[in-house]
Amino acid sequence: MTTLQELTTRATQQRDAAQTAVDRAQAELASLREDPNLTTEMVRSTVATRDAADRSLAEAQSSLDGLLSAQREEDEVQQQYRQTSPAANRAPAYDRVARVGAEERTYQGPQASRDGRGVNGPDFLRDLYDYQVKRDPGAGGRLERHGQEVERLDPMFAQRMTGTGAVSGFVPPQYLTDLFAEFARAGRPLANLCSGIPLPETGMEVDIPRVTTATTTAVQTAEGGAIGNTDLDDTLLAAPVRTVAGYTDVSRQAIERGVMVQSLVFGDLAADYNAKLDTQLINGSGASGQHTGVLNVVSINGITYTDASPTIPELWPKLADAAGQVMGQRFTGPTAFAMRSNVWAWILAQVDTAGRPLVEPGTIAVNPIAVASTRPVDYTVTAVGSLFGVPVVLDNNIPNNLGAGTNETRIIAADFRDLILMEDDSAAPVQLRFDDVLSGTLQVRLLAYGYSAFAAGRQPKAISVISGTGLIVPAL
Repeated sequence: MTTLQELTTRATQQRDAAQTAVDRAQAELASLREDPNLTTEMVRSTVATRDAADRSLAEAQSSLDGLLSAQREEDEVQQQYRQTSPAANRAPAYDRVARVGAEERTYQGPQASRDGRGVNGPDFLRDLYDYQVKRDPGAGGRLERHGQEVERLDPMFAQRMTGTGAVSGFVPPQYLTDLFAEFARAGRPLANLCSGIPLPETGMEVDIPRVTTATTTAVQTAEGGAIGNTDLDDTLLAAPVRTVAGYTDVSRQAIERGVMVQSLVFGDLAADYNAKLDTQLINGSGASGQHTGVLNVVSINGITYTDASPTIPELWPKLADAAGQVMGQRFTGPTAFAMRSNVWAWILAQVDTAGRPLVEPGTIAVNPIAVASTRPVDYTVTAVGSLFGVPVVLDNNIPNNLGAGTNETRIIAADFRDLILMEDDSAAPVQLRFDDVLSGTLQVRLLAYGYSAFAAGRQPKAISVISGTGLIVPAL
């Protein structure tokens, strides 16, 4: 069996390797400033590499700290052992030895109890916290025993974990990932389509120059004749830094005696943060602390579809017009169509006069009006199909209460590379825990927040929005 000293040596080597990776990524990020061909994607990719290296370093350091603490505790135990009498050191009788694999698992989940009453047993996350923060030897012992159980009961898993430098005693029991169902939220599909760059470290507004009067050239009619001349003029596109934040107060008893409470709360706050940010990017008003969302950008391409009985063949020219407007005025092309899932479901449900579906999976269909993904329809995938070869992305944060009757939705076609989303951290939102603010009532405040700036109006003609009564989506 691998000794504690060997694990400590291995963890030290991995910590040093992670530090080297962080230094390399930082140096690469610094060198980008001198690159004349610098692009947003280069910055984004390098920052992602740097952040991944930072996370690996933090994980390696945490594992090393835990092992060093365990080493110190083992040394103390050995010292005490040497100071006791030989009789006290006599090995226990055979029937008093606990054998790994012959007894119940250390961590069995919140439903596990020997008498069937559902009493909680030891909690892995609570033990991990108590051991790393409070240096609780009892928690450390249970974690060490859990590591032995992982090696004994699942050797292949233990081998994989050892291969990646992890410590099996710090591997969460599988039940932690199976018992809880998170609250359903729409996520941030449109935000993920935008060009993401780091938010500047200081300031509450990011100004982006935008050309409003372009230079011109002209054919010189004869030698010595006049040539084109127009002075360039620009205005600043202001992208205010906005804050999305939320908190909840949790009793200390729930955190310390519950199961996964803190991680569940933070996960739920993060999920709602992402959904709220995505909603702002779509339909924010630009006032009262909101971003200016795509639907409220001035001078975008507006396509109106008026139809009391909408059909896909009648919507089809409007979809083509939305793509064509981006191609004809931004001179690029849309990188995605974004729509609500019920709109896409309605499109999938349409059939021709012979009852054949107008949308078929894959590329084997004959004369299809659209192509669906060959995978099962799934909101969470990057694209569920394509229109004119342009990916279709579902986003249920797109409102469905617009128009005169407050019952219309919208379809967005855009070159999302022109929409710039700046966020303060790749791991946003930031998560904070305040133990003192509510100490008088033995509560803990858990808070999540993030800063962001959004520039959707950088190229208004890169955005097409289909609106009108034709987007009152009928029931299937």
